[in-house]
Amino acid sequence: MIKFIVLSFALTSTFILSAQQSPKTDSLKEYTGKYKFPDGSEVTEVKVVVENGLLWAQSDKGNSELRRIEKDVFEVVVYSGTATFKRDEKGKINGLHIEVGDLIMDGTKSDEDSHHALSRQMSPK
Repeated sequence: MIKFIVLSFALTSTFILSAQQSPKTDSLKEYTGKYKFPDGSEVTEVKVVVENGLLWAQSDKGNSELRRIEKDVFEVVVYSGTATFKRDEKGKINGLHIEVGDLIMDGTKSDEDSHHALSRQMSPK
């Protein structure tokens, strides 16, 4: 009986510790998508994805892990900068502000869901 209690305690403790140490993939999914930056920007598009439980920014200039600093602010690890996700009045992510050294860029989220919603709004009834 004592062995069962000790085993149960050990398994529960391990589960709790592993849950605390790894970020929840679901909480990172809201940041994923394509972000478009204005013509003439150093980077015109950044794709944000979740891979192996980590958030990543991918562009034609390179890839970097995005490590959470606070709620919508992430460290751009490889380039020693920050990425701040912007939200609309309903709390949905709609933009991305990146600062790396002297480079400052603001982009808008361009995911398929937004395109479909816009198409529905513009189509005649």
